[in-house]
Amino acid sequence: MSPSISNPREGFSLVEVLVAMTLLAFVMMSMGAAASLSLSQMAKARQDLQYSADVQQVTDSLVARGWNKVTDGSATIRGRAVTWTVATLNPKSQLVTVVAKRRGQANPNKMYSDTVSLYLADIKVQ
Repeated sequence: MSPSISNPREGFSLVEVLVAMTLLAFVMMSMGAAASLSLSQMAKARQDLQYSADVQQVTDSLVARGWNKVTDGSATIRGRAVTWTVATLNPKSQLVTVVAKRRGQANPNKMYSDTVSLYLADIKVQ
């Protein structure tokens, strides 16, 4: 038997290679954009979590002081301004209003304020 002559049609044409390379480039750019977006969203989520932890820290410290021992005040945690006011509702309870300021995520130049209300009461049963 004589060796077979290879078919001149074997392999890929230049058009097929260009189409494959174009599709590969499109897929890789899409994956890069998705990775960039996910990293951006993770950074924003980290900021939100930090903000929530800061506000929780302030409210926990106010609750730990206890009824009738909290007065109006303010604090700055990681550059965030937090203020609180105390109002006496009746002789056995108080309303503590905590206001925390934060920067907007879409527009960092805009400031937002969030309000948390705490109720402190005398635990003595009479």
